[in-house]
Amino acid sequence: MTLNKRRILVTRPAHQADHLCKLITQAGGESILFPTIEIKVVMHSEELARCFANINEYDFVIFISRNAVKAVFENYLSPSDTFEQIQLLAIGAGTATVLSEMKMTDVLHTGVQADSETLLLLPELKSEFVRNKKILIVRGVGGRELLADNLKTRGAVVDYAEVYQRCLPEYEIQKCHEIWQQIKPEAIIVSSNEGLNNLLELTPESDQKHLFNTPLAVMSARSADLAKEIGFTAEIEVAESKSDEGLLSAVLELVGDK
Repeated sequence: MTLNKRRILVTRPAHQADHLCKLITQAGGESILFPTIEIKVVMHSEELARCFANINEYDFVIFISRNAVKAVFENYLSPSDTFEQIQLLAIGAGTATVLSEMKMTDVLHTGVQADSETLLLLPELKSEFVRNKKILIVRGVGGRELLADNLKTRGAVVDYAEVYQRCLPEYEIQKCHEIWQQIKPEAIIVSSNEGLNNLLELTPESDQKHLFNTPLAVMSARSADLAKEIGFTAEIEVAESKSDEGLLSAVLELVGDK
């Protein structure tokens, strides 16, 4: 299948979009980068500095995203630090890959199905293994409580280290109009609910009909449901795997030529 020069709007944060944009180009499409989330690291936090200075007090450390890994190792820890008796976990294969690039290879993860529900199915997180254990969840500010709540129910002591913020980018209104009035993407890729909500907020009301009529590729059924709730009438395709390749396959299903 080929995208045959179709314009694909990519809403990922700019520093995470290169690989996906290259895949779109290789498939014959044109990627239009329009980040709807800006990542800002929480820096110079005394609370976080103390947390990571005492990292070896924890039995498990769970990284929720690639952003979490980068924020920690660029500001609070070094790959050369020793993690005594700590089991590292990653929400999915992408996050585990970033950890492996830091020379940390003993990392449990859930493959391409990168979500809290799948992580909780790991045998190592059963009640008999986490009861009375200290677990640190490294994530962005806010987010779902499902993982922590379930681990607490299993008897674990859970702390958070919130190391970055997801912010709404600032665009000139004319830039937002141009997306729908001049560029006119033929499909959209959104990889999170927050990115989807921000896309709606960044789309002028006069252009929202174009937005809702554009085929949409998403990472999860939850995002698909949200898209329908906010007004999407075009076809929505959920990626079979939570990866760049999965998103590309979803776009090809939506607008590709066989």
